[in-house]
Amino acid sequence: MNKITSKDNAAVRRAMRLMTNARERRKAGLIICEGARLCSDASDSGVEVEELFCTAAAMEKYSDYLEKLMEKAHDVYEITDEIAKKISDTESTQGVFIVAKSPVVENDLYQLNPTGQYVLLENLQDPSNVGSIFRTAEALGVDGIILTEGCASCFSPKALRAGMGAMFRIPIYFTDDAPAAMTAAVQRNMRPMAAVPREGAADVTGIRFFKGAIMCIGNEGNGLTDRLIGACPEKVTIPMNGRAESLNAATAAAILMWEMMRSYI
Repeated sequence: MNKITSKDNAAVRRAMRLMTNARERRKAGLIICEGARLCSDASDSGVEVEELFCTAAAMEKYSDYLEKLMEKAHDVYEITDEIAKKISDTESTQGVFIVAKSPVVENDLYQLNPTGQYVLLENLQDPSNVGSIFRTAEALGVDGIILTEGCASCFSPKALRAGMGAMFRIPIYFTDDAPAAMTAAVQRNMRPMAAVPREGAADVTGIRFFKGAIMCIGNEGNGLTDRLIGACPEKVTIPMNGRAESLNAATAAAILMWEMMRSYI
């Protein structure tokens, strides 16, 4: 184990860039995780851990997690509390970080199980929303999540923390043409549903769900694109009685997924 006391250390500077810069993460093909449990989950999922950073206090407090991480990391650094605060993206850091190879997602949409239950996220911009949806999806037993190219990365630091590592455990699919993907799903006897806040859509609480549903959830401000709505044979909405016109995307997704999955929980 090497000790780092300078904030100008090259490994520290890279970790700081990875924490704040999405382009840097994409270019390097790396992710950065913060927190003992999340770092351990990432390692247990099979990602290749390049570097482990931890404070002396963290080594004592989270020894159960760190012993395994130290065995798997290529390089291990003991850092000061000040450096941990510099790297951290949280207000109160545990002082544990890993830099790891970005997971390679190669799942093909044609591998979707026609009797599975899925969620499609179109152009969500808030990584915390993306992460929260992954966490809820895992808890409810959703079979996988489909992301469009315009979505915030599910492997960004904020998404990883909000998802509590769920993206390491739930199947992920990507599509650059969601409408075409849903048209193909219909041909496989699957049931794409567009979640829309509009009159004429079916009340999601009154729908009888069967296996093969794909719940499509759109951008925080603009919702689903017209093309994707048109590609979904069914439109569903969440009934609301208060003065609020809409729900937070992660909250809406949780309600929609609960209705989709409650018959199978």
